[in-house]
Amino acid sequence: METKAMLCEKRESDVKQNNSVERITWNNKYEFAFSVLGYCIGLGNIWRFSYLCFKNGGGAFLIPFLLVAGLGSLPLVFMEISLGQFTRRGCIAVWNIVPLMRGIGFSSMLMSLYFLIYFVYALGWCLLYLIHSFTLGPPAWATCDNVWNSIDCVPIANIVSENNTTLINNASSLITANSSGIDNGILATEEFWDNYVLQRSDGIHNMGSFSNWKMVGCFIFSWIACYLCIVKGIRTSGKVAYVTVIVPYILMIALFIRGITLKGAGSGMLYYITPNITRLVDPTVWLDAGSQVLFSIGVCYGVLFGFGSYNRISFNCYKSAYFFVFACYGSSLFFGFVVFCFIGHLASVRNMDIEDVVEGGPGLVFQVFPAELALLPLPQVWSAIFFITLASLALDSAYATAEGCITALADYWPEKFSHRGAHVWRAGVCVLAMLLGIPQLFDGGIYVFELFNLYGGSGICILWVAIFESIAVGWIYGVENLYEDVKSMIGYYPPAFFKYCIKYITPAFCLVIFVSCCVRFSPLKMGAYVYPGWANVIGWMISISVVSCIPITAVYVLWKTPGSLRQRFKRSIRPIKMNTQHDDEKDGSLDI
Repeated sequence: METKAMLCEKRESDVKQNNSVERITWNNKYEFAFSVLGYCIGLGNIWRFSYLCFKNGGGAFLIPFLLVAGLGSLPLVFMEISLGQFTRRGCIAVWNIVPLMRGIGFSSMLMSLYFLIYFVYALGWCLLYLIHSFTLGPPAWATCDNVWNSIDCVPIANIVSENNTTLINNASSLITANSSGIDNGILATEEFWDNYVLQRSDGIHNMGSFSNWKMVGCFIFSWIACYLCIVKGIRTSGKVAYVTVIVPYILMIALFIRGITLKGAGSGMLYYITPNITRLVDPTVWLDAGSQVLFSIGVCYGVLFGFGSYNRISFNCYKSAYFFVFACYGSSLFFGFVVFCFIGHLASVRNMDIEDVVEGGPGLVFQVFPAELALLPLPQVWSAIFFITLASLALDSAYATAEGCITALADYWPEKFSHRGAHVWRAGVCVLAMLLGIPQLFDGGIYVFELFNLYGGSGICILWVAIFESIAVGWIYGVENLYEDVKSMIGYYPPAFFKYCIKYITPAFCLVIFVSCCVRFSPLKMGAYVYPGWANVIGWMISISVVSCIPITAVYVLWKTPGSLRQRFKRSIRPIKMNTQHDDEKDGSLDI
């Protein structure tokens, strides 16, 4: 690609040859497409989007959500995939285009590590529920004759009665007001979740014992499965993606068909999409929309840089950005219809208001939904379908994130990952993340899980990285240079709309949400439990470890660069020439 080489040399005056080995590419564009879809579409599309849409005005929530998606996430997806494709590098080495901002790559790596620490633990939950779905009798979470049940346990079957009026608060506490004698009971699904799956203690101050061996087994098995998906890099992960992406959609369609036939499904879907326009004046709605958009699509974790780096040079990264954003958020919307079909039925059979049933986060997936599935004919079949779907979605996101981390490390230390022993280093990365996740296996592990979830792998960390990504490309590297890079790959310039987004709109959106999140910060809570001050301090230290990578690395780059301070700064913002070794083989674009 002579034209592109000349273009690079014209822009780059500080030349440093990167003698890397020839980079492999995806076997075809579909492997790339399915891998990105598997990464972007995960558990959050089920357990978080539906709840936020309900909470923030139903259909009205889609207005800020789609607006932020178009002006915030779409330009970032385009930027990350195109830069990865042009430089043929992962999330650390890609910032050779602006060495001063290389800390963005380290921040992304650290966020991915924190994400893996807690997310693979959630995959273990899915596997445990799936195992208990294969039974000839009622699911274990629906009955009260198990060793983990208390005398206050209320079986799921007992709460559907013409003589009982029940109220579920946060999908757990049950109160009945009649002569049945059940008072302040606890649903079987909550006891299964708290006493059996988690063995939950009373707080993070009481981590309890390390005796939850069933979860230890599921946790280790989850990591083994994750490693096997990436053992040979994209040669294995690309093929696994065909199964782990297609199967969940087939199963969710089956659940949707079953759901719309249930009594109350229509009211549930109507509740889900009915707009409450007055909620648009509430800034919380916009904050929720912004944070969900960025978290859902998976930008700023470095994975899209890595996946894009395996594309052939002529792949149409511009059109693919539209496809991925549409597919991700369209899936969120569809999954919401599936969820609210069953939520509506659950409210109908219990003679409750829908708002008393809905809950966000893991509670929706592991308490509310299992209770609903237990009410259906053949609950074992529908439970198995649901948890196979969850396990597939979770495995997708987990191994894709791990592959993104390893891609970045392989570019930084090619001598370790470019020979036949590379699988050992891949295993080492997985073992390290698994060991760091061990505290979650104690009785108080769920509190550690939520700490990493809030402070480490989402929230202000994503916003911080997004701000600096936009500034680094839009203002330092130059969005005009990015457009030249894209033109050299696909043959034409993308619309000017992306220029203005990358330079102005996207960083402004992220900055406003970032400041608002900091100003509106409140101590972490889980249900009625409020985390102690020292736990929030640990959480902020986790966030600071991500945030500080950017300024610390910038100072280090300036210190290592020769010359005066002014000369150092100028040299540190000039791209380093890379031996990208693009192949000339043409590949069709991924048309929408």
